[in-house]
Amino acid sequence: MPGGYREIPMTACPPEAPAAPHPAATRFVALWSRPILERIPVRAILFVLIAGLCLVRASTGLSGIQVYSHDAFGTLDGAWRILHGQKPHADFYSPLGPIIYLITAGGLKLAGGGAEGFGYSQAVCAFLLTVWTYVLGRRRLGHLPAILMCLTIVLLALNPTSVGEPPPSTSCMFYNRYGYALAALLLIESAVPPPGPGRREEFWGGFSTGAILALLLFLKISYFAGAAALAAALLWCRPQSKARWAGAAAGFLPVFLACAAYLDFHFLPMWNDFRMVGSARTPRMTWFIVDNLYKGVAIFLTFLLLAANFLASGGAREAARRIRIAGIAVLLAGLFLLSTNFQFFGLPLCTIMVILVLRELAVLPYHPNILKHAAFLVCGGIMVAWTLLWESMGLGFAIQAVQEWDAKPHTAFAAAALAGFRSYETGYVDLVNDGLNLLNQHRRPGDTVMSLDFSNPFSYALGMAPAPGGATTLHYRGNFSDEHHPPADRILGQASLVMMPITPSDKGLLYSIPRIYGPYLAEHFHLIGESPQWRLYRHGL
Repeated sequence: MPGGYREIPMTACPPEAPAAPHPAATRFVALWSRPILERIPVRAILFVLIAGLCLVRASTGLSGIQVYSHDAFGTLDGAWRILHGQKPHADFYSPLGPIIYLITAGGLKLAGGGAEGFGYSQAVCAFLLTVWTYVLGRRRLGHLPAILMCLTIVLLALNPTSVGEPPPSTSCMFYNRYGYALAALLLIESAVPPPGPGRREEFWGGFSTGAILALLLFLKISYFAGAAALAAALLWCRPQSKARWAGAAAGFLPVFLACAAYLDFHFLPMWNDFRMVGSARTPRMTWFIVDNLYKGVAIFLTFLLLAANFLASGGAREAARRIRIAGIAVLLAGLFLLSTNFQFFGLPLCTIMVILVLRELAVLPYHPNILKHAAFLVCGGIMVAWTLLWESMGLGFAIQAVQEWDAKPHTAFAAAALAGFRSYETGYVDLVNDGLNLLNQHRRPGDTVMSLDFSNPFSYALGMAPAPGGATTLHYRGNFSDEHHPPADRILGQASLVMMPITPSDKGLLYSIPRIYGPYLAEHFHLIGESPQWRLYRHGL
């Protein structure tokens, strides 16, 4: 039947099997393989729900931010530079590839230059990733598992909170959400074979995985490494075909070449930036993070292994083997990605794996222990429902924050471009506004400015042309250190003005910036203005 639904033949049950003694459990198990997506109203409701969630994210924009407000300006500054013709790595230091800045630049275009375009870009990306999920997983996953997968991906991609954390809202590291969503798509294709032997479906599945790997390479290098290792580990989950490998090459090459062409095929600057980030920040897995994760990991592994044993006892030995391999690979990949992020909670790929387990349970033709079959479906469903509730909390909080904080003092930035950006971090808002006031007092036509804070809000906020060089973010022991950092002339050399915070928004910069870049600043710049929170320097003595 269409959609990958496998009708259970009457001969699947032994003729002598008695009637099921638990009709409610039998009906519940049958629900998971019912072809509900064949019904147009169900598909329409799913589409409206997904589109509605994306519209909610677009409507909140950058209003109601409560933590990590400075992180938004790193992405906005990169997008602003791209709109002025600069290229990441070649023209400015960046720990990320060009894709995240291109996406945000598109959102700024949609918003007419306003910061609310940040939310627009995230909403559009979440919608496209969910459509991709539906097209890829519709036949592979079946019906109810495919619906759960679409809802999980859309909320994973657009939730305005840090990965694994509850509200409050933030703009922090949303590129990690895209990375996890793309890795989830790779997991679906790599772990679940298409429902039929068709060469065409194998080709397009491989095409999807190849394109994902190329996108991750130019999004964030750690996601490329983690996803490539995951794809390699999943090779043993199902038979391979020439069509799949041809599709993978056909998907990887055009995306890779398009991104490389955008960077003018200058790979050395990108490699140097990524190498510097890797040297300055080593992967970490502290006991604090382990303490946050061990309960969730124990629950995931217990469910996974027990479900695999149940499938094997029902005759689905190949499915059981696939679940064991994929589950362990997903857990290790998730731990690796978390260790390379500024992230303390959450393993999003584990929820994706739970849905894949539910898919295997849904297509299991028959098992004599119908109560245990239903119990596994209930437990897996609860685990997925908890994730959906957790991720949707961020959207609900964002809506509430937008309504409550519009009238609060010290939450608005004093720049027209930032009218759609409201932050509850009033101390940071006052810091930026104080800097904007100081800069407006002293800047001249044609001036360019670099900030020695975590990020540079000034070029974008005031519509100033960005200076070549500089960095989108400066995070001590995050993307630079005493031993590994961009040279001072690259960071400061082509800006006519430099803003130095008296108390940086990131504590790690308080002593590291003066120690690393202070001598160059004193030699090539002179103080021309000072405010309660900033010092302003001009190039030349």
